[in-house]
Amino acid sequence: MTDPDRLRRVISTSVGLTLGGVVHLLALFNVSRDLDRTATSGFFSGVYEVQARAFLDGHIAVPDGSLAIEGFVRDGSTYMYFPPWPALVRLPVLMTTHEFDGRLTLLSMALAWIVFVVFAAKLVWWLHERLTSRTSTTRGEGVLIAIFLAAASGGTFMTFDASLPWVYHEVYAWAIAASLGALYWLLRVITAPDWHAVRWLGAMCFVAIATRATSGWALCLTALAVGVWFALRRATPEHRRLWWGIVLAGAVPLALSIAYNLYKFDHVYMFPLQDQVWTQVNAHRREALEVNGGAITGPQFFTTAFHAYLWPTGIRFVDYFPWITLPARPPEALDGAFVDQAYRTGSATAFMPLFMLLQVVSTIVVFGPWAPPRARVLRVPMVAAVLITGGVMGYGYFAARYASEFVPALVLGGAIGTVLVADALRGRRVLPLAAGVVAVLATFSMAAQLAIGLSTAAVHARGQVLERYVAWQRDLSPRAQAALVTFSDSLDDDGRTDELRIVGDCDALYLNTGDAYEPWTTVQMRGEAARIRPAGRLRPGRVPLFRITGTQDTAVLEVTRERDMRFVLSGPDGEYGANTFEFPPNGYADLNLRNLTQYGFYEISAEPSGPVGFLRSTRTDDDWHTHPAGLTWLGNAAAARKVGVSVEHLEGLDMPLCEELAADAAAAGGS
Repeated sequence: MTDPDRLRRVISTSVGLTLGGVVHLLALFNVSRDLDRTATSGFFSGVYEVQARAFLDGHIAVPDGSLAIEGFVRDGSTYMYFPPWPALVRLPVLMTTHEFDGRLTLLSMALAWIVFVVFAAKLVWWLHERLTSRTSTTRGEGVLIAIFLAAASGGTFMTFDASLPWVYHEVYAWAIAASLGALYWLLRVITAPDWHAVRWLGAMCFVAIATRATSGWALCLTALAVGVWFALRRATPEHRRLWWGIVLAGAVPLALSIAYNLYKFDHVYMFPLQDQVWTQVNAHRREALEVNGGAITGPQFFTTAFHAYLWPTGIRFVDYFPWITLPARPPEALDGAFVDQAYRTGSATAFMPLFMLLQVVSTIVVFGPWAPPRARVLRVPMVAAVLITGGVMGYGYFAARYASEFVPALVLGGAIGTVLVADALRGRRVLPLAAGVVAVLATFSMAAQLAIGLSTAAVHARGQVLERYVAWQRDLSPRAQAALVTFSDSLDDDGRTDELRIVGDCDALYLNTGDAYEPWTTVQMRGEAARIRPAGRLRPGRVPLFRITGTQDTAVLEVTRERDMRFVLSGPDGEYGANTFEFPPNGYADLNLRNLTQYGFYEISAEPSGPVGFLRSTRTDDDWHTHPAGLTWLGNAAAARKVGVSVEHLEGLDMPLCEELAADAAAAGGS
């Protein structure tokens, strides 16, 4: 390789990964500088730290209740169903400090992305030499490969996954990285076997199966099959010398995974959903298990999965920020399938069109009867990559993150297709036009993944992050957003996806998520307060002040037998009394309730007695669907006089964002 060729490779790789990396990091950090950002204020962002701490204590079981609904309780012990690799990655940090417990998910996902892009770059350049039989690189080839690397590093569902640093997406960050690494080393083992490649293949198979079982099983079984084929074929001295090492590269990780799962769940690879806490509390999950024969997997879900993850209409374009979204509603169950859960889900075909087109090209060339030997060796890794997707294609649970299963196959096919197209167009006048089309498709994928990542992160985070998102929407698409604003006194109807519902005189602002399990989420809610004044001699008794709408949780003023006053929070689980107080010199006391939407709780404090406590600002119905829970004023003048006080209902400060939206909607003729 000459110096100009090497320079072209360096520039192509650097430019491509920089462009894609900027997009990916914008999603990962959610356009902020928060290095320990978590999802939904830590919700399920510290799961792997819990598992790692259990490892350090010498056992696999985690503390009871530490996994909430995701725990599997067997024989009195709680287990995590996720494989352990991301927990193992944390051990060097957790062995030295507790400071970062619950705050390592984002850094772990960033590390996984680095591993992924390293293998993406190694893969495409290795394929270039393999398929073209030369080390020289033309300027046009460098441009096309740079575009591919930009799309791979910032235009796949891995970028969408980066938007939520929690366990569900961290799994896919590592699964994608490990799978692509295993596919790369599998290619190396098949074409130029040596012990270095065999060891790396075994390592990446271990990371894959220790992160996500479906990916790992596909890769480990493929490695086993290749090793057996080498043993039977014995075509070259390297094959005869290395076949048993290749078998071990697949067999050892597979055996470790089986042993780990047997210890926890007495099964080779499945986990018993009937033992999950979620199954115990959710009637629909139990019904889904009953209808589907005790599992939520099977071929009955294939049609629904194909439509959800591969149908080209699985995307939505709107005239307001961020302009590209997931489909408005979750996928419908097809062919009589009874699904467990279904969230809004994007199609890999629609969100990654460049990769899908390149996949078609590579499949035709590699599997065609005219394929040259240097292309035919790519068949085994391509089949293995497709096998990785088998798990979600027969799984009765649908969510956008599961489209990540297609990323390894599409990146491998995309790399092959890029090299084939670049080589076929080398020196032709049509190359600039082709490069322009490829660049447009790559840019679209990066923009689409960032768009759904930003919106998903905002909806899950709530609080200031969601307010910022709505404000961005107003700044970038004010007229279109105004058409989304509606006015009502309730949230009783289903609404429409992305609708902004103003309740009362800007008492609250809600966003419609489009999902059935939490159709409305709170953007802003005006705080409320109760002012207590003396009105005679204090007498023992209680005065209800506020109730969380739709629940039994209540804030009460109590006058004790000692004629002290205190605020009490009561509910089905008992009650809690705050510090007692007397009227201060200003002659009144206040009870303040503020909705901390990012946590899903009302913060309740009092003057002069200080903090009172917290009550949930959401309620869950019998189907475990979550709904915002407002405040109902219960203050009663007669009840207050009986204990020697008067009560007054006060409203909190105005909310400028809500008022701006209301003004925009009114000017546009909002409903």
